Amino acid sequence: MQMHHPTMTPDTASQRFDREAQEWDQRPTSLQLAPVAGRLLAQVHFGAHDHVLDFGAGTGLLATAVAPQVARVTALDTSAGMLAVLRDKGLHNIDTLQQDIFEGLPDRYDAIVSCMALHHVADTAGLFREFARALVPGGQIALVDLYAEDGSFHGDNVAKGVQHFGFEPAMLEDIAHAAGLTQIGFSKIAQVHRSNGRSYPLFLMTGHRDAGAGDLPKASDAA
Repeated sequence: MQMHHPTMTPDTASQRFDREAQEWDQRPTSLQLAPVAGRLLAQVHFGAHDHVLDFGAGTGLLATAVAPQVARVTALDTSAGMLAVLRDKGLHNIDTLQQDIFEGLPDRYDAIVSCMALHHVADTAGLFREFARALVPGGQIALVDLYAEDGSFHGDNVAKGVQHFGFEPAMLEDIAHAAGLTQIGFSKIAQVHRSNGRSYPLFLMTGHRDAGAGDLPKASDAA
């Protein structure tokens, strides 16, 4: 039996992202996340010739910050509305790609970045295998998401397509190593305050694909 792997959200949640795309950057949470891009760039080095994949790019919080530092950014998201807002920002070296990452990516990347997208993917282990497969040898990841929480960050988790209530770093490190990634590190990068009166810390997860690694097999090759 073939298993379906949702990249970001169920259809109903994806439609919600489309509806809210025009106002997304003005949400209180988005305004609090705005400094994350600069903090990520202060910790992670990108090369001028790099091609970077922004997974779950949304309206381009990371893509627009990374683009001036690199040759090209591919902004991947399942929401057409979010990507339309990003295109309207007019950065010439950002290409948008609307699809599920499990459908197979058209290129290989020097780096993969992401902000607040991991918790929308049910199959975390499968996602990290796709990351490793998509990276060139020596390529890097820089992923921002929630530390493990009790489900109160989003509140209406089903409607928002939430698959995980954040993550324990040790678990993600094990998953990343199993996928073929090394030099995994974690640091706190931000704190988000919500209307419930609570604050939630976010991590930056970094790592690399082994520079000596060859091409990784696709999941279908192992079947």
